[in-house]
Order: sequence, then structure tokens, then C-alpha cells
Amino acid sequence: MSTSVALEVRGLSVGYGQRNGTLKEVVSDVEFVLERGKILGMAGESGCGKSTTALAAIGYRPGAMQVPAGQSKLGDIDLLNIPLAQLRRIWGSKVVYMPQASSNGLTPALTIGRQMAEPMKIHLGLTGQANHDRQVELLKEVGVPNPEAALRRYPHQFSGGQQQRINLAIAISCNPEVLILDEPTTGLDVTTQARIVKLLKRVVQEHQTAALFVSHDLPLLAEVADRIAIMYAGQVIESGPATELISRPEHPYTRALLAAVPDATGTRALSGIPGAPPGVVVAGACPFVPRCQFSIKSCSESNPRLLPLRPTHNVRCLRAGEYETHSISDRPGALTVIEDSPPLLSVDDVWCEYGSRGRATPVVKGVTFSIAPGETLAFVGESGSGKSTLLRAIAGLHPRSSGEIGFDGATLAPDVGKRSRSVRRDVQIVFQNPDMSLNPRHDVMSLVTRPLQLFEPELSKAEREERVRKILADVNLPESMLHRYPSELSGGQKQRIAIARAFVTNPRLILADEITSALDVSVQAAILDLLSGLSAEHGTSVVFVTHDLAVVRAIAHRALVLQKGVVREIGPVAQLFESPADDYTRELVDAIPMFSPQSYGVDVRSSQS
Repeated sequence: MSTSVALEVRGLSVGYGQRNGTLKEVVSDVEFVLERGKILGMAGESGCGKSTTALAAIGYRPGAMQVPAGQSKLGDIDLLNIPLAQLRRIWGSKVVYMPQASSNGLTPALTIGRQMAEPMKIHLGLTGQANHDRQVELLKEVGVPNPEAALRRYPHQFSGGQQQRINLAIAISCNPEVLILDEPTTGLDVTTQARIVKLLKRVVQEHQTAALFVSHDLPLLAEVADRIAIMYAGQVIESGPATELISRPEHPYTRALLAAVPDATGTRALSGIPGAPPGVVVAGACPFVPRCQFSIKSCSESNPRLLPLRPTHNVRCLRAGEYETHSISDRPGALTVIEDSPPLLSVDDVWCEYGSRGRATPVVKGVTFSIAPGETLAFVGESGSGKSTLLRAIAGLHPRSSGEIGFDGATLAPDVGKRSRSVRRDVQIVFQNPDMSLNPRHDVMSLVTRPLQLFEPELSKAEREERVRKILADVNLPESMLHRYPSELSGGQKQRIAIARAFVTNPRLILADEITSALDVSVQAAILDLLSGLSAEHGTSVVFVTHDLAVVRAIAHRALVLQKGVVREIGPVAQLFESPADDYTRELVDAIPMFSPQSYGVDVRSSQS
């Protein structure tokens, strides 16, 4: 093994034991190396085996997970063939794992100081003042303000971005050789994400740490990674230097992922990938065949090996190198033109606050705007800017301390419970996390039927079921889903069910709160395309809360920029992106990973050619 290589993974296969004694293989024959001072990006849709590969490579095997084959060498140590007690001495010292949600890496009942002290005491033997001084030094290094005070605070007293900085400080506290980063920026706003990525790159280079960065965000990986590996159906199907893989993708799946990325330049339409990954290793055929428009007969007869197409660029495809004529579409997304008409929703000088009287903190400060029928307005801004609070106030789920909200010319009651049945039918909200809004004890039919029972009781059972079947078809889900429960659905399927439930009563206003923030790019593209299509078909207005400005460019007519509860700018999306009038808007736009095929040299031609 080269002295620059910290971790070498060869022939890794992973499966889950079944009740009948068989093994369900979900990862097969994966190989990669992590080099010191370098970052390997790993991308692919949910269910392709990215996180399973990352965890298995460091010897972590939860539940029924089994590793029937492979090696993962940390120097002379094979992490797949040593006792658990030895692994535990390595975890946290030489190998560190950072989870996706920043809060999952921190214990809510312990102060930051106690959590930082423990690994350094266990692995480095640091105690007392030496340990304390190292804690302060680490917090300074990762940019946490006022480190001495931060050590005495609890995780809930920090923002998501600050929590992730603290997680990173803990991760590097024992000078690890390998850092595993599992979606470390998911859910963070664009400016916080940019700061965390810059910090990660600096830490990896200065400490000469070898890092694996798992993400579904290809534009982000294009910025942060030295190399990228694309996974599908538990196998690496393409790998190469980051810039080369983005600029000259050779596997049809990689190209499809790139076409699904929201384009902040506004020159491309979103394009989702039909179908879903198989979720298991497929033997005897290329697993992408059912979703690939370029497959030929021989693709269904054998699963190709991962072979070098160019030096350092490997591809698992029988037709690799034949795609010069296949290009990402440059067709811009066509948003419906909004005609001048009386506003459907009007918000006038609205203030919202948290806390009791006398100690309340304002979080929305004098916001005023209106939205026309059929228009999509995006709320953008950093975490803590008041976006979701304002949305919940419109929905009647958060009290406003002052101001008026009007709907179709009438004033809305602050409390949803005091609004008329017709208003509650016409104003629907879709929450960020469908797991929290879908009752796990109800099947899809019951979940989507419930609004019809509440708001259109005159419908017969047969009429309700017909409406449910129609809306399920509108969100591109088969009728076979009708009697499944949320636990039997993927994240993208659950979000489609939440959207179907919101649209089933033909509402006039949809309030969407970060509904794509945790979805991979292909599912996100499909959901955004679905929302745009339903909005245009039904003439529904949409208020769309997001931290992803590239998504705003794809879906919204106008955007409202919030900072600390104050409107900094509002206007047409193209204007805000191309000539922002406010410095804060300009800062947000500058922080976007400006991914476009042209910027990486990809051949871009019209889909009509």
C-alpha cells in the first residue's frame, strides 16, 4: 500500500441475513482507496448502498448486516477481521464517522465541553486543563464563536451549522487518519453549507486526513472532492477525478443524475429518472437496464465489470464511450405566465414571535407581500431567517403578534381551528418530513381519503376512492400503493403521498415547507416537476420554502428573501439571480454551487435536436 493511502477497500460485499437463512446482498465487489489530504466523494440515489458501504468499510455491522467478502486495510490492520474490542479503540481515534443530521452526533443531555472531553480522555489520555485547552483550541479552529462559553452550553442552544462545526471539532480532536462524512451538509442553508465545505477542505488538507464524503449533491461534490465514485445497486458503476467525471460522464446513470441537478443558471429543465434503484445487487445483467434508454440486448445478459476507459477513469458499462451524441437538455423549464389579477393571498405587516409575553423574541418582523392565483413564490434565506415560522403563520399553526393575512379578499383567522371549512380545504400545507405527518397506522388509501371525508362529506365512498386513484396517478404512483403503509414506502414515495393528500381536495393555495431538502436529486427533480405540473393543471398558488436557491430557479416565479425575520428583497427569480439589489441576496447567490453542464465542459444541446 502506498504511504499516501490511509484506507484501502478491496472486494467489499455486504448483505443482510434473512429469516429463511439466505443473504440479501446489497453491496458487491466495491473497491476504493482513501488518500491522505484527499476527499473521495461517493454519490448515487437513496438505496444505492452508499452509507452501507461507508459503515461496512470501517467495520461497523449493525443488526443483521454481514460482510461475506472483502478487505478494508488501515495500514496493516484489516478492519473487517479484528475483534470488536480492537475496533472500538480505533473508532474515534484513527477512524471517525460523522452522521448526516448534526444533532444525531451530539448528546442533548450533555454540555458541549463534556462531549468534547470524552474522546480525548479515552484515546489521548488528556485530562484537566490540558483537555480544556484543547477543546478551546478546536472550537476556535472550526470557527465556533466564544469557545469558552460554548463549552458550557447544550446542543439545542446552537444552530444546525454550529452543531456541525462542533461535530467536526470532536471528529478531529484525536487527529484521525480517516474521516467518514455521511451527508454532512444535508439540510443546511446555502451559506452555511459553503462555510462547512470550505472548513472541511481546509481541515482535511492541514491535518492530512483521508476523507470519504457521502452525498447525493453532485454540484457539492464537484466543489469539495478530488475524486468521485458513483454507486448504483450496490456497485461502483463509475469513478474518476471529480472534474473529469462531471465534465465527461460515461455511464448513462451518471448522465441521468447530472440532468436531474437543479440548474441555478436557469438554462436547463429538470429531468427526473423514471423508476427506482433495485435496492439489491443484481446478478447476470446490468441493474440500470430497466431505466436506461440506451440499453441493448447484451446489457440484459451480463453485468459488466468495472474497467478503465481512460487513465484513472473507470466505468461499468458495455456501451461506455458511445455517448457523444447524448447530451443534457438545454431546454429551460417553462413556467406559466402569471396574468395581472387580484391577489389570492395577501400578507400585510405581519409580526411573529416566540416566547412568553415580556420575554418574547420576534422572528418575523413586519413582512408584507401578496401572491397571485397560479403563482409560485419562494421563501429563501439562511436557517433562523423566519421562513418556516411565516409559512406556519399563514397556515394558522403559529400565532401572529400583529398584522393581517388575507385570503381571496377576506381576513384569515390567526388560528386554523377558527377558520371555515372551505378555507381549510383551500389552504393546504405539506411538511418537510413526511414521516412526521403521515400516520404510520393508516394505509395510503386512508391517508389520502381523510381530507375528502373532512371537506367533501357529500361524496360517496366510491367517488372518494375514484378521486384518490386519480390523484395517485397524478403523482405517478401505481394503484398497488393504495394499501401500503408509510413504513413500506421510500422517502420519495412518502413525499408524493403527502403531496397527493394536499392536492386531493383541489386546494387554491399549497404551502410547501422544505419538501425536497432530504431527497436525492432524481427524486427531487420528479417531485418539483410534479408540483409544477399539478400547480399548472389546477391553477394552484404555491408558497415554497427552501434553502436551495437552484431549486428556486427551477420552480418559482418570484422569490422573497428573508434575513433574521426581515424582507431584504422580493422580485422575479431571474432578476434576483442575475442582478440582485441587496447585498445579502448577492451573498446567497454567490454561495450557490454554480453547477451547469457548460461550466464543466459538458456537451449541451437541445432535447429537440
